[in-house]
Amino acid sequence: CPNNNDRAQFLSKIYMPDQSKKWRTFLIDFAKKIGKPDPEVYIDSGKWKARQGGNGISAAEDVKIRFTNCTAEDNAKVYKLYRPIDDNFIQMFIPFGIVAKELGRKMINETIILDIKTNTPIISIQPTNQDGYDYSVKIKTMNVEKHDDLQRMIGYQIRKFNACRKCLKCESLCKFGAITISGEEYKINPDKCRRCKMCVSAKYLNGGCMMDKYLRTKE
Repeated sequence: CPNNNDRAQFLSKIYMPDQSKKWRTFLIDFAKKIGKPDPEVYIDSGKWKARQGGNGISAAEDVKIRFTNCTAEDNAKVYKLYRPIDDNFIQMFIPFGIVAKELGRKMINETIILDIKTNTPIISIQPTNQDGYDYSVKIKTMNVEKHDDLQRMIGYQIRKFNACRKCLKCESLCKFGAITISGEEYKINPDKCRRCKMCVSAKYLNGGCMMDKYLRTKE
């Protein structure tokens, strides 16, 4: 544990020599992987305990929101996903309004999100194929004044879908008990959600996901 003191580490070496040796080897290998010039000193001095960010961790790629602007439609972006679109993806848009699959164009498997107050379509979700992306989705915003603000919050939900590690921060943040995280599933109850948008606001959750903080890397 990074919070262990020197005494605890000393006792570990005495009573758990094999595990301690294995752990030190693991840390040194990781230090080499992230380019530390003096890996043994970095580990034995305890400097590794202050390490933060996702450098050297493959999962760090998941938190990066990758997209291209659609050239065929205004206010539309094509986002990279790391797994196929499913019902869990669609329900990530419940905080923005009412999910209305029946209003989308069936030929392109489109889903429409309606504004909770006016029933006006504000988001179009369309599975698509994009060069360089294994999975992708085109998301268009409409009938809103601040398209960039809405797309930024949508990006947060994309990040959660790609990078969620079930830390339960979103669940504890929701005042209305609409978010539940169990096993491998992140669920939003449309009947409990009040569309307060706390879960997609940087003021309450910077970057929209705790993993953005813990797995961020320097470009």
